[in-house]
Amino acid sequence: MGFLDKLFGKKQEVTPGGSPIYRYEASDGQELRTPENTGVYAQEVEEHFDSLFPGRESRVLHEIVSDLVHIDVHVMWPTEEQDFFVLYTTGMSDLSMTPDPNIPPQDSKDLELAELFLFLPGDWPLSKEGMPPENAYWPIRIMKFMARFPHEYHTWLGWGHTMPNGPDYAPLDDSVRFGGVVFSGGDGRLGRLDTKDGRRLSLLHVVPAYKEEIEYKLKYGMDALMQLFQEKDVPIILDPNRPNLCADFKEILDS
Repeated sequence: MGFLDKLFGKKQEVTPGGSPIYRYEASDGQELRTPENTGVYAQEVEEHFDSLFPGRESRVLHEIVSDLVHIDVHVMWPTEEQDFFVLYTTGMSDLSMTPDPNIPPQDSKDLELAELFLFLPGDWPLSKEGMPPENAYWPIRIMKFMARFPHEYHTWLGWGHTMPNGPDYAPLDDSVRFGGVVFSGGDGRLGRLDTKDGRRLSLLHVVPAYKEEIEYKLKYGMDALMQLFQEKDVPIILDPNRPNLCADFKEILDS
């Protein structure tokens, strides 16, 4: 059973690569909680992405029922020059996340707000009307789930964090073999937004990854995984059929 179905109890540990480990339990089934804030930075985020990827048609996949935060996924259509979709969230930054208390207060403040983005191939079956078909929807589902996750479990997401889909790394969808996600960041303005009220908002790239890639990162750290991705020219545009770069990684993680 994966993280879209059940989560595991929260407890801090540290991987051999130096990354904190957080475990989570399934929520207690409390009633739906109406969002207190909606669209706090939505317009600024939209304007930011419009400036990064100008001249694109776009639509918003509005969330019908919201719990804690109202998460919308914005879809920017490919162009002749850039044949890929840009997807990003708004609403994740309506509430502050809860960074590790061991992080210095000033640094922690800059880690409290975030939104997510990813890139899909230009032939991904998305429509300008109606909901995407199920075989096209799974990246959107992952984005919505992860955007709500830190608020649901009073934690945070940042560069270098990983999220396995349960202890067995269940596939994110029947159509792919990715067993979790890695959170990277864009360069410069693609990695952050300084809001008009003086806050820092991180823009995190959602990278679907294989079990062995995530465990390689847990063993050797995010810099090592990013170096491997760069050496193998892993595209920033999601390739659901890309090879597993750590397929031969069988090392048992140190306890």
